[in-house]
Amino acid sequence: MLQVVPTTPWLFPEKQEEVVRRLLEWGCIKCDEARSLPLKSGGRTDVYVNLRDARDYPEAIHFVSGLFEIPLRHLRVNRFVEVPDAVSCFAGPLSLATGIPYLTIREQEKMGRVADARIIGHPVRGESVYILDDVITDGASKIVPIEECLRLGLSVKALVVLVNREQGWKRKFAEQEISVPVWAGMTLHDVRRQLIESGAMRRCDPKAEEKNPIILALDGKSWEEILPVIDPLRPMGCVLKVNDLAFAEGFDRLLPDLSVYGRVMLDLKAHDIPNTVGNIMSRVRAHAPWAVTVHASGGEEMIRAAVKALEGTQTMILAVTVLTSLGPDCEEIYTRSPLEQVKVLAAIADRAGAHGFVCAPEEARELRNLYPDALIVTPGVRSSGIDSGDQKRVMTPKEAIENGANMVVGGRQFLNDSDPVAEVRRVLEQELGVFI
Repeated sequence: MLQVVPTTPWLFPEKQEEVVRRLLEWGCIKCDEARSLPLKSGGRTDVYVNLRDARDYPEAIHFVSGLFEIPLRHLRVNRFVEVPDAVSCFAGPLSLATGIPYLTIREQEKMGRVADARIIGHPVRGESVYILDDVITDGASKIVPIEECLRLGLSVKALVVLVNREQGWKRKFAEQEISVPVWAGMTLHDVRRQLIESGAMRRCDPKAEEKNPIILALDGKSWEEILPVIDPLRPMGCVLKVNDLAFAEGFDRLLPDLSVYGRVMLDLKAHDIPNTVGNIMSRVRAHAPWAVTVHASGGEEMIRAAVKALEGTQTMILAVTVLTSLGPDCEEIYTRSPLEQVKVLAAIADRAGAHGFVCAPEEARELRNLYPDALIVTPGVRSSGIDSGDQKRVMTPKEAIENGANMVVGGRQFLNDSDPVAEVRRVLEQELGVFI
């Protein structure tokens, strides 16, 4: 008998696409870009999954029951437990197809019964089971059936759901000292990605992306940490900048996932021989990020190799000039002031065909005068009163834009705020006069 529950979804991406498409047709998935769909756990969402509506479609019952056969056959349990009533219509067909009996555990007792009113079925102590449900969000509704199973002396191998919304159940289970693993067919992110890629739902209003000058730096965070932030921020149209996360997760996984939530700036700061940089950009090409960065100090030939590797795509090459973490030590490294070095490097990048520059806010004005059509991105941006951290050449977002920048980069100011969405909106509206 299998003891270890896999951590990967039990539906392959190709199957996930079919599942989302068919559930959408049957009305079991609803989407709303205004994020007005209510959740049982409280709050609202843009994607709602409800398998109860499958009852209207015998084909849907057959299809979804077949999906749940996958984890049931894999785990090889003695019995499965259905939690009314989201998956009740699948329990009978699933039991018939697999030859495995099932148990029903109600949240509340049904009046007028002589036997245990919460339990339908006759479990045997020591039996292994998995608990079946459609969705897990914060995990609160799953505690009763888990506790009932344990009270009955059953060994709960896993909680199996079609969709893991990844919205607090781990914390809830930890608080209740519940160690039952969750095995999902897919995550809410998987559902959202399929909806957006199929055209059933937009990433956000394109006008929002056109208006929003904020690039959100996701450096120093894991995928699990950034997802709850970038999801509600999606309608606002921020560009999402990644550096170390791209290396931790890998380009091929991260870039398609991240592009669901916004345009992606892949901040590679590539700096190597031209052949190597060209090869790197060839790898990036398949994912078509909004922009990718190279170090201008790598020279004209290196930048030209990057530009050539991305010809025919919409991806822009942005040349990093002088890091905003450099102050007086810039002259020690480059024998020039930051402004003079920025101008030298910008000239090299421009000759090589770069689409724009990354520079500190105080150098943006000079570059704007020299290159009026270039895209200028400025890191080292903080609202007044925000600690500058390791950045030395800093300005406020308003000052940077007034100085000639098209886009401003902010990270810790937003990510470390108790309400990142509210802070982004505050900076947009109160400091930059942008309303989305």
